[in-house]
Amino acid sequence: MARVSRKPAVSGNVTQASALQAPERVYHTAAYVRLSVEDNKHTGNKESIRMQQYMLEKYIAVQPDMQLEGVFCDNGETGTNFERSGFEDMMDEVRRRKIDCIVVKDLSRFGRNYVEAGYYLEKIFPYLGVRFVAVNDHYDTLKDTNGNDLVLSLKNLVNDLYAKDISQKISSAIAVKQKNGEYIGSLPPYGYRKSPENKNKLVIDEETASVVRDIFQWRAEGQGIAHVARRLNERNIPSPTMYKYLKGILKKRPSNAGAVWQAQGVKALTRNPVYAGHMAQRKMRQSLSEGMPQTTMPSEEWIVVKHTHEPIVSQEIFDKVQEITQERHEKRKI
Repeated sequence: MARVSRKPAVSGNVTQASALQAPERVYHTAAYVRLSVEDNKHTGNKESIRMQQYMLEKYIAVQPDMQLEGVFCDNGETGTNFERSGFEDMMDEVRRRKIDCIVVKDLSRFGRNYVEAGYYLEKIFPYLGVRFVAVNDHYDTLKDTNGNDLVLSLKNLVNDLYAKDISQKISSAIAVKQKNGEYIGSLPPYGYRKSPENKNKLVIDEETASVVRDIFQWRAEGQGIAHVARRLNERNIPSPTMYKYLKGILKKRPSNAGAVWQAQGVKALTRNPVYAGHMAQRKMRQSLSEGMPQTTMPSEEWIVVKHTHEPIVSQEIFDKVQEITQERHEKRKI
């Protein structure tokens, strides 16, 4: 979100100097601040969002050719891509011609993807007529049209390599946790919640576990996934996404498919070994260091650890449902 802020009054010599030499143009300026989850863990107050914001506001306040229009913030967001809510809000204002200057603390706060950062700086911003300033890197597109291009490219490359190195280390740490049977997801599977004593351990959520048991029982009796989904909706049982929204876990109300039970959702639930007490992870994988986009992994490449938590259904019922699913799949192939 942007916090609208006008240029604060500046006293003393700065004000007098500004009055003596009025700028030819005053830029409508946005301050952009970002801190990743990893930065939050390892940096002190000098790298905090508040300190970044304070530094940029102070810098803009003494620039006679800048007027602060808003502060745009992405806290806990990666710099390896530009799909960030604060950044997108700022770019919306740029496209509306409300902002024509962007100021960041340094290039790493702007982004750590060499290709994308370069595209914004060399193509998009010049096309939109946007001035870009990286304070600590002493870079200003208004003043450095040629001289600092090589330095800028090198810094962007270093930031990109740093992000890939961090990605590799994080991926290795996550893999260790997964192989130990620790739950590393942000949201627990439907039917479970995270243990208050250990966020990497699952405990049964009795409020929804009964629904999971009904689903497995109906499937074990031979009911199809579409029929099961219809029964759940007829009983006005909230879908997993709707349930999380009603509990305040998700802020945005689901719409369309997410608002009700769907056959594919029932199918995915009944395939998950988590309900038999086994931790199955690495179903999706993404690796910046390996250049791998988000990819759905085949079931044989999941990391499965047996007996990590209390099951909601017995192994017998779970296995029976898998057999029924496989039999129906084979019949459709005939």
